[in-house]
Order: sequence, then structure tokens, then C-alpha cells
Amino acid sequence: MKLAAIAKLIKADEYCKLYKVLYEESTGCDLYIGTKTTIFPLSGFPKAQNESELATLLGISKKEWEDIQFDADPCPNGVRSVGGMNLDDTADSEVDCVTGRIRIRYCGNDLIPMIDPHHGTVGFVDAKQILPVADEIRKSGYFKYCLRKMESGGRYYVIKDGMVVRGAVLPVKLESLAKFGLRELADMVAKTTDAADVEDLSKREKNGDG
Repeated sequence: MKLAAIAKLIKADEYCKLYKVLYEESTGCDLYIGTKTTIFPLSGFPKAQNESELATLLGISKKEWEDIQFDADPCPNGVRSVGGMNLDDTADSEVDCVTGRIRIRYCGNDLIPMIDPHHGTVGFVDAKQILPVADEIRKSGYFKYCLRKMESGGRYYVIKDGMVVRGAVLPVKLESLAKFGLRELADMVAKTTDAADVEDLSKREKNGDG
């Protein structure tokens, strides 16, 4: 995982949250780092004990850190309650998502569609949100996205390498106007016949397939 990519998200959000996941009958803890829309485990990195140590770990200067709102949150229930999300490696009712081949450019951001094939619904994740684990995704053939729901009913997606959760992201909220635009565009695509379609139809008719 790239700390530099997490640091970039934190500076863009001007927000950072350190989650200390506590375990029963143990004085130790695991650390997770969060932005406004993402949470990633800090596995394999030195355990920052305070705000200053975390800034140093992330390579964020003192001057840059002054613009960042910092918060810390103990999680006594372990990975089942990190920022309201269950980051356990398995969760009841999670759904494997299909990432569509089409990406959408929205307000300067590249959105990746997360398709729930069981219910025929879709959410969108900003491509920048997954940059901290992008290299791992490219190297591994076992990465996937799973849809989960909070107790409040809100959706979120966990990024998994095989069976192991490597992070969690919140979906991008599309404005009503954007949703209308997508529906309008899809209708136009369905109605449009381009030159390639005409050529294919002509070939089928000549071959007696039409």
C-alpha cells in the first residue's frame, strides 16, 4: 500500500482520522487511517502513537498538517466497527460487484461503476479513492470489490485481495441532474445506429442471417 497516495487524499480532503482497533484481553491494537470517504489498514507500517508521528509517517510537513483536521477514534469492537463499517474479512450479506468496462467523467473525477448483479443496481467509486492499493490490484489477480451495508442502511464497498480486506470506500453521491443526464444519454445510445451497426446488419443480410 502506498502511504504517499493516502497522504495525497488526506491533503485533498484536509481531513485525517486514525482508528485504533482494540481487541479484548490485549493491550495492543491495529491502526487504520481514514479520509472523508476511505479507510485503509496501516498493516506493516510503524504504529504511530500520536498526531505528530502519523504526519511524519505520511511524509506531510508541519505546515501542511496545520490545514488538516485530525481526529482519533478507538474501536473497542474490533474491525466490526471502524467508522461505522465492518472491515472484517467476511460479512453477512456482502455482494460481489462487477466493475463495468465503462468509466464516467463527472465533475473532473473518473468514476468506476460498481454493479450489483443480483439486484441490477450500480454505485460509483472515484478512481482516486483506490490509488493507495492500485499497485497491489495490478499485481494481484484476486482483487475484487464487495458491496456491504452499514446498520444505518448506507452503502460502502470493501476492496479485497482474495479473502483479505485491504480497504473500504464510500460511493460518490450523484446529483439528480447527473442521474437524469445518464438516463438521457443511455436512451440516446439505445436509439442511435452508427455506421458500424449498419455495416454489420448489411453483412448479416447478405449471409442470410437477417
